[in-house]
This record gives sequence, C-alpha cells and structure tokens, in this order.
Amino acid sequence: MASKSVFKEIVDVLNSNKIEYKLTTHEAVRTSEEAAKIRGNDLKSGAKAMVVKAGGNFFLIVLSAERKIDWKKLKNIFHVKKIRFATEEEAEKLTSCKVGGIPPFGNVMGLKTYFDESILENEKVNFNAGLKTHSVSMNSSDLVKLVNPDIVKASIL
Repeated sequence: MASKSVFKEIVDVLNSNKIEYKLTTHEAVRTSEEAAKIRGNDLKSGAKAMVVKAGGNFFLIVLSAERKIDWKKLKNIFHVKKIRFATEEEAEKLTSCKVGGIPPFGNVMGLKTYFDESILENEKVNFNAGLKTHSVSMNSSDLVKLVNPDIVKASIL
C-alpha cells in the first residue's frame, strides 16, 4: 500500500513552492539506519516521522533519526497520561504510507504535526517521501516553512 499519491503530493508541494531539493531513488529501506547508509548521509540528518495516539487523536511526531521519543515529555506536551505509537494498520490507514516510508509532511496527510527541535539542528534534512524507495534531501528551514509544525522538545539520544 505504498502511496504514490502522497509522494506525488510532496513533490508537487516542493515544486509549486519553488523549493530546492534532491530526489533519490534507491532500494527499499526499513529503518533510519538503512536509509542513512543507502543515502550516504549521517543518521542525525535523517527525519523520522511517526504516528502517535494521544487523548483519542492521532498526531505526527518528527525527530532526528538518531534520537528517540521521550514519552514523558510527550505526555506533558499533550497533557495526557497515556500515549502510544499508532499500530502499523492505524498508521497506514491515516497516512496511506507503509511504516518506514511516512514523510514528515503531516499537513499533506491531514495530521497535526510536531517537529522535535532536533530537526532544526541540521541545515539539510533527509527523509523517505511516502515510499520506502524514494528519499528527499532539502533545507530543514524550507521543510519547517512548508509543514508549519509545532516545534517541541520531545526526544532523547
């Protein structure tokens, strides 16, 4: 159920906003580590996007691929006692993308999006663009401008 439509929407958004980016096609990757290796980038510059459920709603959390979610911080951000990853089925239904290919463009998929401040630590950011076989590299400042996420402190190394 890889989503060519999400991929196409992202490329359309980038092109219509005249954003400079590099598109790479590669063999399918499953993890951030595999993606960084195949792209020839460091793990820190990767953006991993994960769907979480808090208070009955789903959200997209994006952080540097070298970091992990700090669940305690996230509970405080959402003012909830319980928070969890979406199941694979829930994530695929909400994003039209396979887990591992979910892009940081929550706005394209109708999900409220939160970027961990770690995304802003690199000039360039790399991510799977809706497909596990297609990656985009672009300026992190352009990504923030296009997605307009809430910036939070929600990760640990």
